[in-house]
Amino acid sequence: MKTERRHELATNVLADWLGEKIEALKPYSGAVSATAVAAVVILIAAVFWYHRREAGTAQAWEEYFAALESRSPEESNDKLAAVADSYASSPAGLWSRVSLADAHLADGVENLFKDRTAARKSLEKAVDDYRAVLDQSSRDPLLAERATFGLAGAYESKDELEQAREQYRALLDRWPAGAFSSLAKDRLADLDRKSTKDFYDWFSKQSSSIKPLPDLGLPGKKPSFDLDKLPDQFGSSFKVDGKKVGGDVKDTPDESSDDKPADDDKPADGEKATDDKDGQP
Repeated sequence: MKTERRHELATNVLADWLGEKIEALKPYSGAVSATAVAAVVILIAAVFWYHRREAGTAQAWEEYFAALESRSPEESNDKLAAVADSYASSPAGLWSRVSLADAHLADGVENLFKDRTAARKSLEKAVDDYRAVLDQSSRDPLLAERATFGLAGAYESKDELEQAREQYRALLDRWPAGAFSSLAKDRLADLDRKSTKDFYDWFSKQSSSIKPLPDLGLPGKKPSFDLDKLPDQFGSSFKVDGKKVGGDVKDTPDESSDDKPADDDKPADGEKATDDKDGQP
């Protein structure tokens, strides 16, 4: 049974119950105070608001899971951002925000090897989203721990190692036996190694520009040179894109040929050749 149908049935049952009570109180309407009537109105309004809120929560979760199942990362990010903005303080909205931060972090790490400018923008978005979640996740410890671990990873990817250490330590202080505590311990231990700092220092100085590969052709695609102009013989020279390839090959004896005399068959110095049949010179 769908969520909307359940809420509709629950509202109908409540309306029927209130209708019955009002009919039963009619004979005593003169004795019923205005305060009692007001209490009934408040009760109806409260129940109506509760069901509307529950319906909105269900809708938010449906949109969140639909965003995760999107066909492309770009579409998923757009939908997650929409859910996070539309249901900002709801659990579904906050989980959408932390999922969006995860996507920005992954994109930033990937771009560190291709485009440092794009990487920094993505990592900054990740930091902003993780912090936005932390500002509103006090009632959800698991979500807060998850955002703290993600924030530490974003700082580490930005080569801001001291800020990363602070977040890892904060996670261990607040959730020493939490779901991410062992991972935080491992990262702290790794960051304390000199080799790790040396690597980050070296990596930050590397160029991330990637030169495009030359056009080597693709399977099933016609090459850039004219196949009809290829020479008949493999040894002849020809040009590809204006460059000379190959060259004339001189006739030389094949080293593997049987016609070439072996070194063992040559007579030694001072000896005469002998006939193989009778051994006579």
